[in-house]
Amino acid sequence: MRRLLGLFCVLLLAFSAGSFAHQQSQTNACGFTVQASSVRPEVTGPPDLVPLVYVVEQPDSPIEIQSINLDGSWLSVSGDRYTEHTCVHYQVRNRSDRPVQHVEVLLGYNGLIGAGVSNSASISPGQTGELIGCGFTGSGGVRTNPMKILIAVESTVLDDCAYRPSFRVPLSLGITPNRIW
Repeated sequence: MRRLLGLFCVLLLAFSAGSFAHQQSQTNACGFTVQASSVRPEVTGPPDLVPLVYVVEQPDSPIEIQSINLDGSWLSVSGDRYTEHTCVHYQVRNRSDRPVQHVEVLLGYNGLIGAGVSNSASISPGQTGELIGCGFTGSGGVRTNPMKILIAVESTVLDDCAYRPSFRVPLSLGITPNRIW
């Protein structure tokens, strides 16, 4: 019985040490923690654009996109070419435990880099902010049909640390990894 108890204790210690080492390796290098996402972003705007929007899942991002308003935006597709005009208002929330001095949110057509907007003031933990970008125009080749509008947090700066959140896009959207910014 003592041997079994001794073996159990050794296995428990080995498992605990392995689990502890695994937990430490998953901590982000900037040292912040995030609250789980509480909402699915609300997307509003022209009825022909709203169904095309895909907000990239970024569970490790200190900034959470809460809403997107595309009023004033349009997209025209002719053959294998598209032309766009983007006007976007984002409502974002800092879901980390540290102030975010800078955040950049990108909107891209079919996974290619598009309109980027950033904040003008620090966003405290739990606080929301508004990012606005209007007047962006562009054109390009249609790579998937229908077009997809991807929106993601590109980068953040917390204190003395720049952080780029993970980027998770299902391949079922029709956008291959080499086409994603």
